Amino acid sequence: MPVLFAVIAAIFYGVGDVLGGVGVQRSSQKGAAISMAAAANITSAVFLTIFVLANPPEYVKLSDVLWPALAGLLMAATRPLLYEGMARGPITVFAPGFGLTMIAVPALIGPFIGESLSALEVFGVLFAFPAVVFLSSHSGLPKLNEILRSRVIGLSLIVGINIGLAGIFISQANPEAGQIPVLVILGMGVVILTPIARIRSGSFWPDIEIRKFGFVLGCTSGIAFILSTAAYMRGSVAVITALIALCPGVSVIVAWKFLKEEISTLQIIGGIFGAASVVFFSLGA
Repeated sequence: MPVLFAVIAAIFYGVGDVLGGVGVQRSSQKGAAISMAAAANITSAVFLTIFVLANPPEYVKLSDVLWPALAGLLMAATRPLLYEGMARGPITVFAPGFGLTMIAVPALIGPFIGESLSALEVFGVLFAFPAVVFLSSHSGLPKLNEILRSRVIGLSLIVGINIGLAGIFISQANPEAGQIPVLVILGMGVVILTPIARIRSGSFWPDIEIRKFGFVLGCTSGIAFILSTAAYMRGSVAVITALIALCPGVSVIVAWKFLKEEISTLQIIGGIFGAASVVFFSLGA
């Protein structure tokens, strides 16, 4: 089940990334990316609050709140950095940079927190590395001098480390806490990102494009947070992170199908590696 939850979460994350990107492009509001993230967080938090009231948890310990709060703090602080890195580019350097880092962090730390991988799961993680690189390389693989001189390579490492650590923090919560850990994570996003969006845009009320796409993004990302958190609390953090890191493949398919963007040969190869990674994880589970 954790593998299935993670795969479905990656699908919703991938769809949400495309929706968020389209909404930001259509918006004329200053600081549109931050406003989009804030609007999505608010929508997700409201959506999840209703869900929690209808399905209260069995019991909640202090650790089920504190660890997700740390994860939420990291994710809220990382989201603006993520958008900044995407804006600076090149994306073919930034996207693989943070994707590979977020996979590596739990894979390296896992043995120290009592999480060992089976042989099949190790193969799954290894296949996820080239999958992320190829899926993010639409116009070709980045050259060595491009990586060394890039303005975003350091930023990509920070983003990847933060996301990887957030996954580890989420995994410390107990399944019996239900959706409370997710609500805490989203709540931290609301508290931190909403005032930042207000300062950047100069207006508390976002424009119509932010509201429209932010609502849909909030619903998709809310579902993704529910599923990914459930997966983290029940499965190996290294496996779940590797699967979620494959969400660019979903974004590529959605952009190709609905936005008429072309798929490169490298991205097709990345999809093959990604599918193989999912198969190894499924067999390992």
